[in-house]
Amino acid sequence: MKTVMNFIKNTKIRNWGIAAIALLAVLGWTFFSPNTSNAQTSTEAVVTSLNLAETIEGSGSLAAQPFASLEWKTSGVVEDVNIAPGDFVKAGDALLSLQPSSTSANIVNAKSDLINAQNALETLLKSDTDRAQTAIDLEDAQNAYDKAKDWRVSLNGKIWITRITYRNMGGRQIPVEHSYRDYPSPDTIADADRDLALKMSRLEDAQREFDRLKDGPDPDDVAAAQAKVDAAQATVNSLNIIAPFDGQVLSVDDRAGDTVNTGDLSVNLADLNHLYVETQVDESDVANVKLGNQAEVTLDAVSGVTLTGEVSAINPVGEVVSGLVKYNVRVDLDKVEDGMFLPLGTTANVVIQTKPASATLAAPIAAIQNDSAGEYVWVIQSDNTTKRVDVISGSIIGDLVVVTGDLQEGNRLQLVATSSFEAPNPMGGGE
Repeated sequence: MKTVMNFIKNTKIRNWGIAAIALLAVLGWTFFSPNTSNAQTSTEAVVTSLNLAETIEGSGSLAAQPFASLEWKTSGVVEDVNIAPGDFVKAGDALLSLQPSSTSANIVNAKSDLINAQNALETLLKSDTDRAQTAIDLEDAQNAYDKAKDWRVSLNGKIWITRITYRNMGGRQIPVEHSYRDYPSPDTIADADRDLALKMSRLEDAQREFDRLKDGPDPDDVAAAQAKVDAAQATVNSLNIIAPFDGQVLSVDDRAGDTVNTGDLSVNLADLNHLYVETQVDESDVANVKLGNQAEVTLDAVSGVTLTGEVSAINPVGEVVSGLVKYNVRVDLDKVEDGMFLPLGTTANVVIQTKPASATLAAPIAAIQNDSAGEYVWVIQSDNTTKRVDVISGSIIGDLVVVTGDLQEGNRLQLVATSSFEAPNPMGGGE
């Protein structure tokens, strides 16, 4: 059996509550007893063991992260409705659109502005590719110039000239190379000079182009071009309701042919795979809450459903609520079954488990006594004499109260009924 412990943190109020409950129990027992009198009467009870987990309860509202209420950015007439409640959409999808002719002229012109701005930006960004190519071109031009220069230098002296002749050997023409040194002709030198000048010109052109692009486009120019693209895109997008993230459509307020105005709500969109609840925890409990604590959540709008999750955030800054300091605690819920109806905003009842279930001693409320020295019980010993044992009471579970002290499971306790007992007024003054 699952039991939830509701801790009463104020000791004096807790003691008064125990005393009042004990008084009612005793008065009821005495009233129906055949020997009702002002004399002390007694009966027995035993210390029992309960398997309890320490929990903290709270409430909040079911929410999703992310969630968006999408509004129109301009006025016009709805042309296309591409979604219905329950549909799943992707970020960037156009959910609804307006008739371009029903909107202002600047929105229509923005389409051509967007194309021009995108082309300008692409031209700037393309220089990165061009810069890489100019480096290759410069290297090729340098290599060609070096070869032409080496050839021209070699013409300043004798050069090796190779000629090939053919001999008839056995009916076959066999090529024979003849190499010798000779001075180059003036025409050869002139050709080499022209080639060297051409290679020099190409090298200089390649160097100038490389120097122009080596540092890439001016960042300010790129930023300005991107700003123009973004501005034009935003204007064009105002013709549409665009999904800002992957999610599920919760509601659609418009139909084709509807006339809408700037700021009108059109679509509610949420990612129902990421549900959470924020609840408030009292300052006397917040120190017991840790990140990762398991939690269970029930919803007022959906009976019979228990959601699970864990504590994902604890706000360290408290706020005063009705005179009490409270701390916001967020519980992220585990993914639910596809298609389960979970209305956002419904009241969510949260139970946070701060300690796992463990065996805990409990005694009947009527066995707990209280005097100036504190709380205690009378333990009936084996010779039927009684022994006072001091205890500290905790959570009330039905007609039992959790106790700590020098007790063991099965100890016999004396229930004392005194008809003249007067419980203190919990609403009275004093500390």
